[in-house]
Amino acid sequence: MTLEWMKKQAPWVIGIFGVFILGGLVMMDRAGSYRNDRHHDIVGKVNGVEMPTKRFQDDLKNYLQGQQAQSGKAPEGIQVAQIREGLFNFKVQTLLMQKLFEDYQLNASSAEMVDYVAKHPQEVAGHIARYKGYEEMPPFLADSTIDQARYENWLTQDSIYDRYSMRELEEQLRASVIPQIQLQQIIKSQIHRTLLEESFSVATRENKAKVKFYHVSLDSFPVSADKYKDADLKAYYDAHPDSFYFHEDAARLAYVKIPLRPSHADSALMEGFAKELKERVQGGEKFADLAKDYSNDPGSAEKGGKLEGLRGREGLDPAFANAAFALNPGEISNPVLSQFGYHIILMHDKKTVDGTEKVEVSHILLKITAGTETIDSLMAESEKIRTVAQKSGLEKAAKESNLTVEKTPIFDKSNLSPLGGGYVQGANSFAFSQFEAKEKVSEALQADDGIYLFVRDAKFEKGRNFERAKPQIATTLAKEEKLSLAKKELEAQKSAIAAAPEGALPAHLGKAVLDSTASAISADNWLAGFGYSSPILFKVFTQPVGAWGQVETTDQGAVIAKVTEKLPLSEADLAAKVQAQLLQNDQYQVSGLYQEWVAALPKSAKVENHMDLVFRN
Repeated sequence: MTLEWMKKQAPWVIGIFGVFILGGLVMMDRAGSYRNDRHHDIVGKVNGVEMPTKRFQDDLKNYLQGQQAQSGKAPEGIQVAQIREGLFNFKVQTLLMQKLFEDYQLNASSAEMVDYVAKHPQEVAGHIARYKGYEEMPPFLADSTIDQARYENWLTQDSIYDRYSMRELEEQLRASVIPQIQLQQIIKSQIHRTLLEESFSVATRENKAKVKFYHVSLDSFPVSADKYKDADLKAYYDAHPDSFYFHEDAARLAYVKIPLRPSHADSALMEGFAKELKERVQGGEKFADLAKDYSNDPGSAEKGGKLEGLRGREGLDPAFANAAFALNPGEISNPVLSQFGYHIILMHDKKTVDGTEKVEVSHILLKITAGTETIDSLMAESEKIRTVAQKSGLEKAAKESNLTVEKTPIFDKSNLSPLGGGYVQGANSFAFSQFEAKEKVSEALQADDGIYLFVRDAKFEKGRNFERAKPQIATTLAKEEKLSLAKKELEAQKSAIAAAPEGALPAHLGKAVLDSTASAISADNWLAGFGYSSPILFKVFTQPVGAWGQVETTDQGAVIAKVTEKLPLSEADLAAKVQAQLLQNDQYQVSGLYQEWVAALPKSAKVENHMDLVFRN
């Protein structure tokens, strides 16, 4: 089945695919060449079933082209890596699902397909729209809206089923869509909600109250996770033998970075391009079109460079602000250099609001990036450092070049960005790829901020491991200490809180902050200090009206609360809602269980990922 159809035609399938895209950052992060030996003919296997590389590359190419057509810009860097890995995971899921369809003997009958098409005109219209220009648009699509009567009449014509688009839709319904619906029905049949469960659920959702409370935030206590010694961490690790099992391999890399700074020539080149864009606007081209094509400001480029609303000088770069406020409406600035790069600014409006001058502008931002000569020079330097590192180690090579050796945190295979926010294409591959296992020092890897050289500092196999668990344990101990301090702080204020008159509760008592709900809420809401659907908030709702409860700890800190008013449902209304809910299908519960079940399928399958052999720089 095609990715484009997945994207446009079946939202509940798209949801699953979206989970895989967001959660599928696994194993490999390098794009590159295709080789013709046997190892590169397949990108992976699922329970022995091969996934051909050619088909995978074709699907990847089509998806990337679709993304570019939608956004106007081709995905790059980590986006490509994420899409590639998401596609791999999606194909794993597809193969496993097809096997399930066979095992459960799930087949789409003609009647089911006809019924689906009749009930989903929007999906049919969207599917046909893919072939606009190749097939005549059907008459039921009038001005992009669906005429239901015409649609029903159109479906009675035998000739429409000879269309390529309809034949493809029929195959997708037969092979995937209908069997997945049938599979959901099987899962739904396993859900048996009791009267007690539904009563609790409805009461939690429908019974409401007003709450007043003091809370002390965890952030009130700056406890560093670095303060704990190995002995403290080991004691916690040994005391929790059923915790800290890791399901993926992990690594830690040591590295040096050669900063990638643009030269004066690079800056001059970008200034020249900014002047050229201004001349093109003055020559009649639309500023908004050029902004969409060339601006490096993602927040405004898609809006034609428009910065929404009137802006004062506050929050603007000083150089940008000085240039903008010097313009009159309709004028365009010369290239302006700020800390972000070169701008050309178009003035729309200038007003004085409450005594403050403000402007409404559009801009095109051109970031100054290192040019080919600069990059080539740094790459040559990095190769010299790499040669020394291979012979004498990274520490000596770094010292000779006045660089500092740093280390990444311990990171899993699924982490394509081991350095955190910065993406270094190839770092993950160097850490885990079989192809590169014999390389002592990585190739020079270019990122936006520099050229990197990596060596493997440590490797961890999946399983339970103290060294790997240490950062997690330290974070846990720091949070537990913060919670303890927050609770002590609130306990110390408890008597003052109880003694304060209802109408004169202090806004602050030490680190404790007074808060309240603006209106009656149910216990499954989000509330500052409590979080979302907090068990502690459930507990507060059971307290008598007007009485302060005990000091409790939540994920966000410590709280003490009282209910000021309760608005419960009557017993008759509660019973009626419970009965009505029992008669309805809980679609959210079914969908949630289905997605969890499908997402867990690979854990019980033998999956081989050969992406590191197929995609390389």
